Amino acid sequence: MKSEPREKKFDCVKWTREVRDRINEQIADMSGEELREWLSQRPTDPVLARLFDRRKAPEGGRVRAQAAGGRGGALHR
Repeated sequence: MKSEPREKKFDCVKWTREVRDRINEQIADMSGEELREWLSQRPTDPVLARLFDRRKAPEGGRVRAQAAGGRGGALHR
């Protein structure tokens, strides 16, 4: 039995497109140097700021394997 569609509280695809369009407007006329400067600024979002501050990827085979598809040590055999 099919259930009736519910109204979404948050539409991830719509949000992603809106953010992408806003960013594209901001950077459309930037030179390469301006773009590098813009990309090097610390994000204001707390989650992104933490990631930005880490800058160095975690070390260890397990982390790399998860990033490559989550198959444990499959890349290191």
